[in-house]
Amino acid sequence: MLLQDLRYAARQLWRSPGFTVLVVVTIALGIGANTAIFSVLNGFLRPLPVPDADRIVTLAEQNPNDESGMVFRFSYPAFSDLREQTSAFSDLIASNTLLGGLNVNGKTTQFVYSTVTGNFFTGLGVKPSAGRIFLPGEGEKPGSELIVVLGYSCWQKRFGADPGVVGRQVRIDGKTARIVGVVPREFYGVQHGLEMDGYLPLNYLTRFDEHSGNLYTTRDRHPLILHGRLKPGVTIEQARNSVNLVARHMGEQFPATDKGFAIRVIPERLARPLPVPFLEKVIPLITFFLLLLAGMVLLLACMNVANLLLVRATVRQREMAIRAALGSGRARLVRQMLTESLLLALLGAVAGLVMGKWGSDTFIGSIRAGTDFPITVDFHFDWAVFVYALIAAVCTGVLIGMWPAIRACRTDPGAALHEGARGDSAGGASHRIRGALVVAQVAGSLVLLIVAGLFVRSLQNAQRLDLGFNPDRLVIARMDPYDAGYSQQRTIDFYKELKRRVSAWPNVQSVSIAFRVPMSYIASLETVFFEDKPLPPGQQPPIIGDNLVDASYFDTMQIPILRGRAFRESDDRNAPIVAIVNQTMAARYWPDQDPIGKRFKLFSAGSWYQVIGVARDGKYTVVFEGSTPYFYLSIEQNYVALRTLQVRSTVPPQQLLALIQREVQALDPDIPVSDLETMQQSLSGGQGYLMFRIGAMQAGSMGVLGLILAGIGVYGVVSYGASQRTREIGIRMALGAHPGEVVRLVLGDGVKLVVAGIVLGLAGAIAVTRLADRFLVLVSSTDPLTFIAVPAALAVLALWACYLPARRAMKVDPMVALRHE
Repeated sequence: MLLQDLRYAARQLWRSPGFTVLVVVTIALGIGANTAIFSVLNGFLRPLPVPDADRIVTLAEQNPNDESGMVFRFSYPAFSDLREQTSAFSDLIASNTLLGGLNVNGKTTQFVYSTVTGNFFTGLGVKPSAGRIFLPGEGEKPGSELIVVLGYSCWQKRFGADPGVVGRQVRIDGKTARIVGVVPREFYGVQHGLEMDGYLPLNYLTRFDEHSGNLYTTRDRHPLILHGRLKPGVTIEQARNSVNLVARHMGEQFPATDKGFAIRVIPERLARPLPVPFLEKVIPLITFFLLLLAGMVLLLACMNVANLLLVRATVRQREMAIRAALGSGRARLVRQMLTESLLLALLGAVAGLVMGKWGSDTFIGSIRAGTDFPITVDFHFDWAVFVYALIAAVCTGVLIGMWPAIRACRTDPGAALHEGARGDSAGGASHRIRGALVVAQVAGSLVLLIVAGLFVRSLQNAQRLDLGFNPDRLVIARMDPYDAGYSQQRTIDFYKELKRRVSAWPNVQSVSIAFRVPMSYIASLETVFFEDKPLPPGQQPPIIGDNLVDASYFDTMQIPILRGRAFRESDDRNAPIVAIVNQTMAARYWPDQDPIGKRFKLFSAGSWYQVIGVARDGKYTVVFEGSTPYFYLSIEQNYVALRTLQVRSTVPPQQLLALIQREVQALDPDIPVSDLETMQQSLSGGQGYLMFRIGAMQAGSMGVLGLILAGIGVYGVVSYGASQRTREIGIRMALGAHPGEVVRLVLGDGVKLVVAGIVLGLAGAIAVTRLADRFLVLVSSTDPLTFIAVPAALAVLALWACYLPARRAMKVDPMVALRHE
């Protein structure tokens, strides 16, 4: 019986190819939007490809003095205490992500790697694709051999997937390392969104000990991200209680470094991309909100198709009456029409999956564009996406088919078979239902458009923000001579010569060198102790962001020095160590005082830095941050190998990109250049405008789809209503009615629907935008410009959709209209 219904439904749809294509495309737009959004969210939240991934959690330290929420890492002694004293985990692992250089056959390229504890792979349950993995305890002692496990993509790209690579020696950051294995294809690491090129033992972090203290004994050095595998039966809350009990013991035993800290235990999927409290709260809201918008698009598509099916059901009343007269029961007729609507929905779902795949690939491609980082998030369509599309298709089929089927099957056979029987009149029940659906379409479209408008306005406002520096005509390039095995003095000489050469170019205004640039993914935070502000017992010092810059940095970035002076070339290792603070740091820690001459240090046993200047506030970490303390140190007094070159030009900055690349290669071809781009391109990344651009793209695409569907819906209902009144229009025109009166007659029906939809949509938009208020930044959720401009634009488009059938009705020949049946 079901097969018979399917064959009949297929024949019916084949006989009306125009109707079938229109319905399938409309459904495909709705389901395509949903599968695209769902596949992105599904990829972002897909579990780690390890056994029992639901038991993997992320541990994040919570510092009461950290305003940014970015201080979530642990010291090795704290990790060791947690591993030994808590019983909630079957394994506790630690890792740290670094950026270096890999030299193979004399060619050095960028190498993104994790330094990990020996139990990293066994704790996660990762098996090698080739060779072996690290063993528990391996590489956690000073002086052990440097070995490396390669990432799968790196193994393919750099070594041609040669299984004989195991045992081969390479150079990493100038150090000889032996390859011992390769991870499986599906394992990218635990730094979500970033595929690791390789994994080194944790002991490799000791190369930084000269400047930041011994890794294994220093408690005020926090380089490690912790993950744990919960024991069977242990809940998140039990694990949280267990680790915080250990944290309290550490605070009592080591009050100078660990007092007042708490530890958050978060399911690994909810700690992406970083276990920052703000993201932990806002990402579930963003997920819900995006699915809500996509669901509204699907609902609008359903309304549109339901309108078409209502019209089709009216036309098929005679057919249904004949079948009823021949003995078909009402349930049989309803089932047949539902079979047709479900078949349409499934065809739309297939087309929607194609559209959704294209949409998600386009979206991800726009995010990855412009970065040389191996960003990898797996957005392939898995069973979850197909199940989601199937559920959406079935719900769509039932939703669009039920009411038209019931309407068609309630027809009185005697009346329907009467020779003069016509479809529903302009004022009939079906007409009212279609009108109500159009009102809902206009309202839903307005909600989507207002949300899209708010996100677009947020992006516009972000791009107009005063960043505290001038990003125009600025080129940046990041290098690390340590990747090529340079010593400290050789590194200093390299940067000095590079700056001298670039400064001599005729189109260069100024050149500077710093550790990082604003809104970079490379962050720096320091614990600060103030000379005239002793800490109360048990209280932790504040954590403040900083940068290492040279004497020309403020001129190149065009950051004003408001008080005191900038750094000079003479502020080198032989001079007193100095610092420049920003306005907020000066006002917060030395209120109503002159900050010039004040002193602070970065370690409890460190040297005192003297403040010599106050720089203007700016944006340092993310574009939407508020005023935050910040300070600058002289890069001549604080050595770091990884540095960023800034070049301000008098010509379009793109002209300098290839020149900088050639100049670096001329100095040393073994030094890779990364992030070679204009400052405007850098600002379009994850720390800058990317979040705003993603919001504008996602909400904007939903708004455009809603607008298209609403326009089609308004046009269809008004056009059908005009066709149903053709005889009435002919009589009016035969009696002398002016064409303008006919236009007003037809247009009036559409105007009422549009006005009702806009009023209802404004009320809905106010409610929905309140949900978005948590992640709408730099714009009010009741932005007056958006709430005025968007309804006006929608009204113009909707009225135009009403005018087209009205204009066609005006041209009807009265004699033709009077003969119309």
